[in-house]
Amino acid sequence: MRLVFVIALMTALCLPATAADRTAFYGTWGTAKQCAREPIKPGGSVLAEPFEISSKWLRHGQLWCRLSWGPMESRPGGLFTAAHALCGEDTVRPYFLGLILTGDDLTLRWDFPVSNGPLKRCSAP
Repeated sequence: MRLVFVIALMTALCLPATAADRTAFYGTWGTAKQCAREPIKPGGSVLAEPFEISSKWLRHGQLWCRLSWGPMESRPGGLFTAAHALCGEDTVRPYFLGLILTGDDLTLRWDFPVSNGPLKRCSAP
């Protein structure tokens, strides 16, 4: 009986986080400049844009990516998940996107050597 209890306990501890926990990644994320939507160059008309993440989409300015989420993983101090991102409009390009949430910091790691972050959650306007 103890062995069954130990196996059940170990199985429960090793399960990935549920999809409901993924909501920690949802919202609007950026640097202070992105959250304020300040001009990229002083006096310019192009604004810095934050990343907006939802259950199905990631938006960064005019770029939209359809997300297909992978499993969640609890890590010391945070969470990790990945998504297959299909980005673009006329020509769709696939990307592998890793999302690392450590405390209040979000880092986006794309499958090419680009990383965005650490990003903070933007306050509501």
